[in-house]
Amino acid sequence: MVMRIFVFLIILVAIAVGLFALVLPRDQLIRLIIFRDFFDVTLPILAFGALVKYLCTCCVNCKICHEKKE
Repeated sequence: MVMRIFVFLIILVAIAVGLFALVLPRDQLIRLIIFRDFFDVTLPILAFGALVKYLCTCCVNCKICHEKKE
């Protein structure tokens, strides 16, 4: 349930930023550029963390991991 709310909020923010980019005058777009620069820096770090988590976690049907627990 919390994940659905989180996804909804992210989609809502993405739509709002897209609309602001279309509606705001050029001199006020500086705030959106700063917002974009923030994600230009953080997204590769988050992607690397997600890749490491994906590679280090075990799948549900993995026999090797389930044998270690027993």
